[in-house]
Amino acid sequence: MSEAVPKPSHPLLDRLWHGYVADVPVARRFTELCDGSFDNDHIALRSLARDGQGSGLAVFVPVFEQLGWRVVEDYTFPDVHLHAVYLAQRGLPRVFISELDVAALPADARNAVLRTPPDTAPDAAWTADSAKTDFDALASWFRASPPPDRVDVELVARCSQYGAWVMCFGRRVNHFTATVDDVEAWHRRLRQAGVAMKPEIEGPVIAPGGCGLRQTATAAVNVIVEFSDGSRSPRPYAYFEIAERKGGFDGFLAGQARHLFDQTRG
Repeated sequence: MSEAVPKPSHPLLDRLWHGYVADVPVARRFTELCDGSFDNDHIALRSLARDGQGSGLAVFVPVFEQLGWRVVEDYTFPDVHLHAVYLAQRGLPRVFISELDVAALPADARNAVLRTPPDTAPDAAWTADSAKTDFDALASWFRASPPPDRVDVELVARCSQYGAWVMCFGRRVNHFTATVDDVEAWHRRLRQAGVAMKPEIEGPVIAPGGCGLRQTATAAVNVIVEFSDGSRSPRPYAYFEIAERKGGFDGFLAGQARHLFDQTRG
């Protein structure tokens, strides 16, 4: 692999990065601005809690637990019907996984989402012992769903952009995140480099010696989605996030995360 990867390196995250950065050129632009590498704060994944068909978290979380991550904290976002957890492993990036409560959607949107094939666990065996894990096979599991119905996606998008996103992109990584010392300085630097950015920085300025988290992100990059009828259309896929942590703050703040979800709104 010739493409620079975030630090610290991990055989699964490195492979996911290569798939992600191929479609998110603003992430590559960030690596160029920081001389080829950066510290990865976290990756984020999205899933569905299906009415009668199981939980996306129940599919995703064991994959990372088998590789040594552990659930640390959970969060709820009632206004958008989301539940999330973050997992941590000493010396490695955090993993933030969210799921949409499909049962909370209007009946027509709920039925449209349920026509998307449900998540199933990866076929490949995986283990904390890297020598015994087929990471290429495991990374290939993090892929888009089969082509969705275009009418279904447009129907769901009217009440849940998150649900429409999962229908289009399935288990693909939603974003990677760089840890930076000064989020405002990097926000300015990226804008000066021609990168479209979220206008706001989430979180108040952290006082010297204080503890906290500040975050912002690039605008989402559009990727062409192929639908079941053979038609194609650009849909907001992924953004690149930057995060400033101070005073040993190690988790997430629900209000800030909630605003970042909207970066993939069409």
